Amino acid sequence: MTPSDTESVVFQEVAFQMTTTYWANTPLLIGDLIGLPLINGVDCFIDPLNIHFESDSDSDVCENASLHSDKSRHIVPLSRVLIQGIITAIDRRPNGCILIVLDDGTGSIDCRYWDESYNHYAGYDLSGLLSEHERSRNRIASRFAVGDFCEVIGKIKALTAGTRHSCDNVGINATALLDIRFGCIREVHASSICLIGGGHGSMHNHQTREIVHWLKCLKFSQEAHQKVKGGKEVIALLGNIIASSILSSSPECHVGTEIGPSNVLERKCCKTPQRFRNALFYCHCEATLETLDSSFRYREALLDRLLDMEAKLLHSSHSTHAAYIEDCMDLIGAEFDGIHPPLIFTFDSIYKDEYLSSIVRNIVASTIIPEANARKLVQNTFAAMTKDGIFSLFDPVSDLYLFVSLDRVILPYLQNSLKSGGGMVAVPTAPPFFIRSIPKKRMSRITKWYDSCVG
Repeated sequence: MTPSDTESVVFQEVAFQMTTTYWANTPLLIGDLIGLPLINGVDCFIDPLNIHFESDSDSDVCENASLHSDKSRHIVPLSRVLIQGIITAIDRRPNGCILIVLDDGTGSIDCRYWDESYNHYAGYDLSGLLSEHERSRNRIASRFAVGDFCEVIGKIKALTAGTRHSCDNVGINATALLDIRFGCIREVHASSICLIGGGHGSMHNHQTREIVHWLKCLKFSQEAHQKVKGGKEVIALLGNIIASSILSSSPECHVGTEIGPSNVLERKCCKTPQRFRNALFYCHCEATLETLDSSFRYREALLDRLLDMEAKLLHSSHSTHAAYIEDCMDLIGAEFDGIHPPLIFTFDSIYKDEYLSSIVRNIVASTIIPEANARKLVQNTFAAMTKDGIFSLFDPVSDLYLFVSLDRVILPYLQNSLKSGGGMVAVPTAPPFFIRSIPKKRMSRITKWYDSCVG
């Protein structure tokens, strides 16, 4: 294996290990388990389409494979399986390992199981002093017998690499070079073996469990046709280039849109309304989560109300907190006649708002203590939005908050810095406290975006 091949294998394994199916105990028929392809060193299940293999008459090895379908195939990485079958052979090794051959009618496979009663750390093993001890040890070691029907959960272990095939032959559309191999010899390192069918009604239990297992295997095979869905936290870990290529296939995304940190106004990483992106240079991906409002229903209603209040505020004299607004504009360094004043509001004005209160009551209606959770939701949302730099506690005594919007607070501050910096944004050494409350990464992105706009 060349160094480039090694790097490709490591990269693919890291990407595969982020999927949920890679860590799940997937129900499989033994025949399907034996026929799994090995893609860049990872056992993968490929949705079963019409594949025709051409082989020479003198060899059992498949030389060519052609796919008679225009559909793209989905790859599901696997590492653990759940199989059922009848024990056809048992080989007990002296090191505590028990080798079991399992057959379910579609194929047979070796399963290795290490007996817990074996002392792995002892250099030697003393025989039982009494006959009862020896009979007890033999009874533990012989709890599996040929002919027993059992269920095995374990990890897939490939023993041989098999025969290499190209992506075109297998029907996989891949932009990167993939090492695909068929005909691998495998075994299962069992972590659990459960006998099925013991006691009264054993035959009925045996048949029922076997039918259920086959149905689960067929269901997994059908689900392999569907697109693999992953959470946002998984996509973000893949990096900007891979994440953008994944999301670019969605009809909601523009092809070529990079999920980078600097284009919050255009990226399609979540369902944040464009109004919030334009007004705050923010999206819900950066929000501090609140368990009572995991879908951001109350947060979005609150932002809509504040933006409406801000749009109606055309002059500082129109507000009941005119003196505080003038102090804020002095800290920004903006001219009073040049911009619209920022919005300053109180906690009680939001908490007692009838429309917002009705949304809060609907959200916490199913909780154990709705009254207490209603105020808790509002308080936690205020704390979360203050941490996110959307609010800033302007006066703790009067319980006044500043709405740190892009047009009325952040951009006027940057424009004033631009004038004092001779054409470049020169952030003062001691910016106002409400500017310092904005997360550094978000403020840095806003500054770069503003430089690109004015430059």
